[in-house]
Amino acid sequence: MSVFDFGYGTGRVINDWIQRHARAQLPSCDLRVVAYDVSSIGLRQAYGRLCAAGYEPAEQAVWDPKAERGYIAASVTKREAGACTTVVFVHGCEHQSPSVMRELALAANLGNPYLLTASWYSGLGHVPGDGLRREYFRQLGALTSPLGEIILCLSSTGDLVEIQPEWSRRLAIGETNGFPIERPGDLVYRTELGQDNFYHIFDTELNDYMAAITGAGQYWWLEGIRYPGEEFESREAEQANYRLVRHANKRKRGRVWDTADYQEFHTVAAFRSPIGPFSRG
Repeated sequence: MSVFDFGYGTGRVINDWIQRHARAQLPSCDLRVVAYDVSSIGLRQAYGRLCAAGYEPAEQAVWDPKAERGYIAASVTKREAGACTTVVFVHGCEHQSPSVMRELALAANLGNPYLLTASWYSGLGHVPGDGLRREYFRQLGALTSPLGEIILCLSSTGDLVEIQPEWSRRLAIGETNGFPIERPGDLVYRTELGQDNFYHIFDTELNDYMAAITGAGQYWWLEGIRYPGEEFESREAEQANYRLVRHANKRKRGRVWDTADYQEFHTVAAFRSPIGPFSRG
């Protein structure tokens, strides 16, 4: 079983699955996870945490924060009950083309396409320019087996609603302060550290992106993940949000989303699979 995690960060989502759920779901299956990010900081943190959790380095790790070319930095392995879990860390370079990302991803998986490609909360939103985003989608589709699946979690237009009008106004008058603001959904937000970050929130163009990477015998669809609102302060608040999301998803099943559908959600997931959503029950 091979998994490619694009925009891995510190691995919060995928590592939780590896350590808490993967062995119950894949009890006798070897698992290979390739963790890709353009920042080495999160990769190094996750590498250290996995080593502390009993994963063994396969070789001497190599980290170059200022690298101008992507490279395979390190890998760790853990064997449990006869099955092996391997995590390979790939430090990419945002100045290289998406095709280089695909080549590195395939090299890290011994030349094989992936059974699952995922991106969680999401490096794709930080990619500037419609053309470049489309190319990243295309390359993620190309490195995934036709019999495999893609799950891309993305911010929707129900997110960052408080700053969307400002950046729509700036786009209209051409006052973008040097940021790559080219189309609706492009904006800049201020991080907790006071840094300005470019971000794209997705609307109906996501329908086109997914349709373009879906071939014969495959299906694509969308599901909401989170309703807008403040960060959850309790498990009960999270579950209440989830109930709203489930109800909304049922209302939308079987049709292509429009702008109002995207505005309903803070976060959505785009799926591609050889098994359609209605086949899953």
